[in-house]
Amino acid sequence: MRFLGANKIFDGRQYLPEGSVLVVDSQNKLKEIVPAAFEIQDKLEFFDGIITPGFVNAHCHLELSHLKGKISKHTGIPGFGKQVIMQRMTGGFTKEHIHEKAFEADAEMWKKGIVAVGDISNADDSFKTKQNSKIKYHTFVEILGLNPANENMMFELGLPFLNLLQSLGLNGSLAPHAPYSTSLELIKRIAKYDRENNLPLSIHNQETEEETKFFLGKQNDFKGLYEFLKADISWFKAPRVSSLEYYLKAFQDQKIVLVHNTFSTKEDIEMAANKNCFFCFCPNANLYIESKLPDYTLFKEHVNTLCLGTDSLASNDDLDLIAEANVILKNSNTFSVEVILQMMTFNNASAINLENEFGSLIPGKNAGLNLVEIENGQLNFINKII
Repeated sequence: MRFLGANKIFDGRQYLPEGSVLVVDSQNKLKEIVPAAFEIQDKLEFFDGIITPGFVNAHCHLELSHLKGKISKHTGIPGFGKQVIMQRMTGGFTKEHIHEKAFEADAEMWKKGIVAVGDISNADDSFKTKQNSKIKYHTFVEILGLNPANENMMFELGLPFLNLLQSLGLNGSLAPHAPYSTSLELIKRIAKYDRENNLPLSIHNQETEEETKFFLGKQNDFKGLYEFLKADISWFKAPRVSSLEYYLKAFQDQKIVLVHNTFSTKEDIEMAANKNCFFCFCPNANLYIESKLPDYTLFKEHVNTLCLGTDSLASNDDLDLIAEANVILKNSNTFSVEVILQMMTFNNASAINLENEFGSLIPGKNAGLNLVEIENGQLNFINKII
């Protein structure tokens, strides 16, 4: 039995009373939380800093880890999309190389205190890594298809990957990529499947201003991307509302993770808040691709549904949740460190249906324990305790 104390202990939602002690058993499971007691002082392991639950990364693309350093910065989403497609088609990467880089990225996340991840997959390239990982993954099997005429075909192409994932004993659900790449009919089909199976859903939301222009019928850069893909979108009629307003009707009573939200308006956010949506920020990826961060002040009333992710190594230099937190802390004073820690733990776990295992100090569970400190308004990761 271990007795762990610190200057502060954060339980996933708030700081515990001063002097609280975590009692951990030989399997590293939390047995109980007790107040400081004289009789255990000689057994107490005291840490300088803040003890937190293990971190949860709400949004990642592990299968793109081999593209680190291969994609130019500041191109905007249409340009970024072209580069990723070209690299995957003509980059000459072997399956072995892709698996090796996914394995390395997974190991790095674990070292940085991440114990669970919401991860996007377009294929099975990361499944082997996930099978052998110390990290718990919820995989969102991503489906694309903008032409509504192809709804059934694209759904049927994606479903076998989810079936394979689940046959390997791994958690997963279906996810539309984004409203500019997935038809409303296909989004509805995916949402229905996840809702009927009580599964969370993820979608890239308002990551670029070009998405807003596309749905408002204004000149936009997606035209070049569709031409590059040789995709005929002459049938598309812009609804002349925000993309979020357009597709939000596809969702009913279910858990939805809206990823990025860089160009979301106050009206968009209020609409989504009434639909059981979580808002996931990936600030380093936003800077990498669009050179733009969300207006965090618009989200200050929704702290219980805010999340944090790293996105991929195609759009980031590292998969480090602390680095993401520090971008927000550096560029905005909207959120306290306590709220940021809540994003990194309980909120993220809740968003991907893992709140009963991770993200908080749960007696009987090993949700991991990290030690961090605050220095000059920034978070420093000291080490994993468990």
